[in-house]
Amino acid sequence: MNLKKTRFLTIGLILISISLVSYGQSRQEKTEAIIIKLKLIENQKTNYKFQLEPLKYQATGNDSIKIIELEKQLSDDEIVKRISSAFNEVFSENEINDIYDFIQTSAFEKFFNSGETYKIIASKFKDIDKEIERITNNFSETVEEPTKKFEPIPVDRENGFYATVDYNYSTADKDIKLEDKPSLTSKDISEVKKAFSSYNDQPEISIVFTKEGAKKFYLLTKENIGKPVAIVIAKQIVSMPTVNSEIIGGKASISGNFTEEEIDKMIEILKGK
Repeated sequence: MNLKKTRFLTIGLILISISLVSYGQSRQEKTEAIIIKLKLIENQKTNYKFQLEPLKYQATGNDSIKIIELEKQLSDDEIVKRISSAFNEVFSENEINDIYDFIQTSAFEKFFNSGETYKIIASKFKDIDKEIERITNNFSETVEEPTKKFEPIPVDRENGFYATVDYNYSTADKDIKLEDKPSLTSKDISEVKKAFSSYNDQPEISIVFTKEGAKKFYLLTKENIGKPVAIVIAKQIVSMPTVNSEIIGGKASISGNFTEEEIDKMIEILKGK
């Protein structure tokens, strides 16, 4: 009997201590716990990274300094401070308590942090997904034409990446004109190596640009959206991809109907050897 009383007393004390810990936390402490649990700091950082990163390649002078200042303002503490201020405007203390209590529950973990819920939801739409896939495949078989392989085009230009001149969609590959000077040369490349495409396992050239080269490549792609950019190696246009959007990150790849030997030779040329 005494043992049972001791157990009940122990459990009661544990529950009371948990309640006291929760009760003893300030509104700000609960707010910060909510912010961390909902990963709002990471979300803000990711959001602003996508906005600021391209600007780094364009900004000069005071704007460059301002970007550095803005990045400093996106410290964890500053983000928490600003989100906390927003929470203070939006939520009452009782609502903060409700949210705080909810993030401690297994229901929260299941809904937000477990992929199982979303998998089960997706499984309920499998019939629709299958029909869409079937229709898409039928459409592709009806209208899709074989992809034309790019054939190298002789050109009197030095090695490098070139913008095209007076291009329009009806211009044939062989009639495309290039700028006189390349936007990037081998001097703008910090690393070049052979890689294999994750799409078809074909050999390709992987390029990492220098810091200055990354800026040039960003500007080249930004100014030529919807147009092809020509890559010239050994007096030939070896690749001419169409730019869909500006490219940040300072990386590029050259792919095509190349043998490994051809890839190796082009890499040596790009290395300036």
